[in-house]
Amino acid sequence: MDPWGSEVVETAEVAPEFEDNFKPAVESEKLADSAEYLAILERKLKAVRNKSKVVENLSAYREDCLNRLMRDGCDLDPVIGDTEGEKLLQE
Repeated sequence: MDPWGSEVVETAEVAPEFEDNFKPAVESEKLADSAEYLAILERKLKAVRNKSKVVENLSAYREDCLNRLMRDGCDLDPVIGDTEGEKLLQE
């Protein structure tokens, strides 16, 4: 019994299988510019690989800076006029 009083009964017929059964359609053809597109992707991949070396170099530099700070210590009190140019002028 429907509590809202709208006894509409719809029957839908459902197919016993999926629409496409996940089977690939006919073979697709390569696009006319696919060779150019692949060449562009390969150039981008090469650039990304080169950038990873930059990241490695920066990581090594960061590691070196941290080691120097730990070894030599650092002055954490900020001083106005403590730039290299102003230090040279004071000498």
